[in-house]
Amino acid sequence: MSGDAPFRLLPGRVVLAVLLAVVLSGPSVSAVSGETEWGTVATPLRMVNLNPFQLVHGVPGSFGTRVTTPQETEAILSLDIASHLLAAKAGVERVLLDGETYRLGLSIRKGFAERWEYFVDVSSVAHRSGLFDGFIENWHNVFGLPQGNRDRAPRDRLVLFYADEASTHIDIRQNTASLGDTSIGIGYALPAATLANDGLAFRASLKLPTGNDNSLAGSGSFSGSLWAETSGVLPGADEARAWLYAATLGVLAAQTPQGLPELGNRVMTFARFGITWRPFDRLTLTTQIDVHTSPYSDATVAPLADTAVILGMGGALRISEHATLEIAVTEDDGSRRAAPDVGFHAALRWNL
Repeated sequence: MSGDAPFRLLPGRVVLAVLLAVVLSGPSVSAVSGETEWGTVATPLRMVNLNPFQLVHGVPGSFGTRVTTPQETEAILSLDIASHLLAAKAGVERVLLDGETYRLGLSIRKGFAERWEYFVDVSSVAHRSGLFDGFIENWHNVFGLPQGNRDRAPRDRLVLFYADEASTHIDIRQNTASLGDTSIGIGYALPAATLANDGLAFRASLKLPTGNDNSLAGSGSFSGSLWAETSGVLPGADEARAWLYAATLGVLAAQTPQGLPELGNRVMTFARFGITWRPFDRLTLTTQIDVHTSPYSDATVAPLADTAVILGMGGALRISEHATLEIAVTEDDGSRRAAPDVGFHAALRWNL
């Protein structure tokens, strides 16, 4: 890794430090679903890193501290869209990302015993030319934001390219759509009295290579993840639970994706921290940071080598007794290039 590697890990350390600072605070709420009013326990935004080289590893989304009961099923239909425009060269490595990536996902989780649940996540992934190029340029112009060379690049183009001195490993220039990789897993919530906050849930998942690795819809290999999730009331918040936090810390072990050379790490760490405000009974607003380390520790080009940092701002609206709509916009942190510079996330949750 290059000499600035310690700085790449700084966001992850900050998230971990904040997690440890607040994990023991706040009144206790059971981590099992069905025992609290909607919005009084923080639910993380299920944001996804749509950098095509990072997406294939399958960093899992967070479900939150609460697990489903044997009488309960939750279904989450999500859509994530990101726009790319990034050309990078370092040493013998060259990367060009230009276009848009779409991920449509369906997650289902179901309780099968007290404090235990299982879940399945299936998806489809598409890489397409820049449908939103003009809109994004106009948006930047209206608000005086830097274009990042968007106004000088060809519009409506798709290029996903990676090469080194040995060969061209990835070169996709036609719109693609394919089934993505599938994940299966289980979750367990510790008894409520274990911590002073909303509890602690552990989850583990196995990603299956069902996606088309030739179109960067999957990795062509297995990966496994283990993570912990907790949440609670922010220190100093009142008993109405209007200000909440949610935190996740985990590890992922994966093989090198098909079509890419051996570039180092097979182990990634990931973390999330979000703050939620509940101004109304049916509305929550969330700011969240997602961080994961690079699986390509020997790479030198930023879209592969950098630590990924995703900033999300959005919220959730309870539209019925059983349904919630979640919407967010995402950005990178402006200094690292392992996550798209702009993205959109939406999810519809059903509790059955």
